Amino acid sequence: MKNPIYKILNTKYLVLTLLFLIAISERIAFDLGPNVELITATMILSSFYFGKKESFWLTFAIISLSDLVIGNSNIFLFTWSGFLIPAFLASSILKKLITNHRSPITEKISNIFSLTSIGFSANIFFYLWTNFGVWLLGNMYAKNLAGLLMSYFYALPFLKNQLASTLIFIPLGFTITELAISLNKKYQFGNKLNTQSMLPRQDFSG
Repeated sequence: MKNPIYKILNTKYLVLTLLFLIAISERIAFDLGPNVELITATMILSSFYFGKKESFWLTFAIISLSDLVIGNSNIFLFTWSGFLIPAFLASSILKKLITNHRSPITEKISNIFSLTSIGFSANIFFYLWTNFGVWLLGNMYAKNLAGLLMSYFYALPFLKNQLASTLIFIPLGFTITELAISLNKKYQFGNKLNTQSMLPRQDFSG
């Protein structure tokens, strides 16, 4: 019988693959609306469960491969970096925000709040950065302060949609992933009993 550690690793990569497939499919197959996206949720969840490297490259793969299908504009460096910079920083920020609680329920609620808050921060950064790019490189707005403010004003509905998607998909993704982890740990516990294994408990997020 295989060592239980392999099953934990398989679960991690299965979750990572599912996050990638769902986020990229939303971009190229079933667009949910202007700036309603799953990249932010995928980025934040992968930062929490896996780390900086996985989050960065997963986000890069989603935006680069999907852009090959749907295309982009001359501000693609702003849109790409608008996602990749938060993907690079999120893991370090999460380490400072996430704390242990005596109650598993309060810990999960706190984690949802922290993850969603960082998701909102990433959305705000994306909004400010990409609309600056629209103003700087485009011809829609005058190249002055009034034009820049106008670009931000007209982009507010898109920000609202992005914030709403973060508010929905990060808690939903966290809940589903935690359920998968719980089932995986229960299955691992059964294997330990059957094999009399004395392996130490493994952390899914390790």
